[in-house]
Amino acid sequence: MPIKVHASLAPPDPYMDFSLAHVEKIYCSWGRHPLFYKAACAITFLGRERRLRQMAVDALALRHGDTVLEVACGTGLNFEFLERAVGPKGNIVAFDYSKEMLEAAQKRAQNRGWNNIRFLQGDAAELELDTPVNAVISVLGISAIPRHMMALEKAVAALRQNGNISIMDARLPTGFWSMFNPLIAFVYTRWASWDYTKTIPNDIRRYIKDANMETLNGGTIFIVYGPKPNP
Repeated sequence: MPIKVHASLAPPDPYMDFSLAHVEKIYCSWGRHPLFYKAACAITFLGRERRLRQMAVDALALRHGDTVLEVACGTGLNFEFLERAVGPKGNIVAFDYSKEMLEAAQKRAQNRGWNNIRFLQGDAAELELDTPVNAVISVLGISAIPRHMMALEKAVAALRQNGNISIMDARLPTGFWSMFNPLIAFVYTRWASWDYTKTIPNDIRRYIKDANMETLNGGTIFIVYGPKPNP
């Protein structure tokens, strides 16, 4: 069942409206044009998309038969890597706020014959699952989710004890390339609802204290991962 959407946050940045309504509008358009979305992801990952998505999945240490939750699954670009990791006896719970993105993800799954994926629509800050999962992943999703701290809390709550979480996201360049930051911020806040002011590595450590972190692509991509601690 779709999860009820609550009131959105006020924008933390003058560039952009980060409300749920605006996020829905942006990703509705991307969901209707998945090939353009795929091209945009390739640009974001600087041509290393497959390698980096695989790294995000590898950090989960999944085994065949596991169940993994993907928060902000988009058009299903991680499914290929998750399917190999959990095998045909495993399961994927694909969660996204955008109906159009989920429809594109369902079409991808149907075309590939992946029958072990459950699709759920809703606000990640209100995420509730009936049974805990072995792992949680989100790639380029948390930075675009309003009330992302609640979304992280809900994601960790959905994990079994000692289950792994893997969050991959982007941040502005530093050093020489930082001269392009105004342009990057202008484009990505408007076309991806990207809130670059979020401190996601620090935020996830509120719930995963011993989380590991790797920086990639010259620091523009990071991955934070680790196990859910015992109570």
